[in-house]
Amino acid sequence: MAEPRAHALVLYRASATADAALRSLSEREARMTVVVLAREEMQRKGCCDTRSVLWNRICRDLAREDLSRAADAVGGRRRVAFQILGAPASDPAGAIAREAIRCGADEIILADPRGCGLGRIERRRLRRRSAVPVRG
Repeated sequence: MAEPRAHALVLYRASATADAALRSLSEREARMTVVVLAREEMQRKGCCDTRSVLWNRICRDLAREDLSRAADAVGGRRRVAFQILGAPASDPAGAIAREAIRCGADEIILADPRGCGLGRIERRRLRRRSAVPVRG
């Protein structure tokens, strides 16, 4: 079996499968950063175009709800941090890979690969671009 890592970046999106995976992962001795992806559209510079601003706000609100559910799933574990990762809609895989490096993660874990918010091509792109191993 693979050696446990010291710090895992866990990509989470609320689902029963992701909750069960998060509970199981939180029992490890490793630190964990649970990240919920909030895709952001570029804001237009036009005088009256507020669609992207509103869309980004809605995505962040939904991400906050998912983080709340993730916190409930792991209980009061001390080694678990939670955050929203704002990512450009055009490159979420790149944002996740950069965040893993920034926070010093040893691995990226997709709590529910099919329901994590990344499509099959984006998951493949994440595996190719990430400097740390991707599981799930």
